[in-house]
Amino acid sequence: MKLKDKRKITQIVAFAVSNLGFLRVLKTGFVCPFLYCYGCPFAAFGCPIGILQNFIVYGQFPFFAVGSLGVYGMIFGRAFCGWACPFGTLHDMLSPTNRRKEVKPQNYWYVKYAILFLTLALAWFALDTVFCKFCPSGSLFAAIPFRLLHPDATAFGIYFYIHMLTLALTIVLAILISRFWCRYLCPLGAIAGAFNKVGILTIRWDEEKCKKCNDCLDVCPMGITKTEDVGTSTDCTLCGRCVEACPEKALSFKTRG
Repeated sequence: MKLKDKRKITQIVAFAVSNLGFLRVLKTGFVCPFLYCYGCPFAAFGCPIGILQNFIVYGQFPFFAVGSLGVYGMIFGRAFCGWACPFGTLHDMLSPTNRRKEVKPQNYWYVKYAILFLTLALAWFALDTVFCKFCPSGSLFAAIPFRLLHPDATAFGIYFYIHMLTLALTIVLAILISRFWCRYLCPLGAIAGAFNKVGILTIRWDEEKCKKCNDCLDVCPMGITKTEDVGTSTDCTLCGRCVEACPEKALSFKTRG
């Protein structure tokens, strides 16, 4: 089975498992490193960013959330983003391979770290989950399902329409720029990406085999510009597209020993 087929199956399974709450099969409420809005009525897990904000609002330290992120990050780095994130999967559907070269935006990779800081700071100062009121992932996986379950429009208010606006803008930008949200704005991606340099799972670059053809960079949905950064860059989601594209087999999945 090709790597891309394994990735698609994993993404589908992850989406299904995250919604098992709908069937009452699995309603854990666990604070796992899974970017699926904790406000979704069907969700089996909770988004750590939303949970972190709630703990800050109530003045408690989120031991389980931080611990889960740490353990996951040390093992997989940012692989979740490329293999299981439902919002990332939507981005892949919106921006197929042959559209990835159409727009070449400047590298504003640092913006997601600024958003992470502001998200936590606003929760502290405003005593509210401010980021969740604008998050496009929450728009798709929480606001819309709630609207379908409760069609009474009076139960929503201004934030529902703000959610729809941010979702629409994100979709448009995701069509133009592959993995737009993941590259520039996702605060959970900012946390997970920090583990890429130390995570057990990585993508190893063999300099001796590499012919500098840049085929790997051409297919990278995250816009990585240097072959030597594959696997270790905070932007790398370990999706494996580069591994598939390399004609010299200079890239491969490895575990750090």
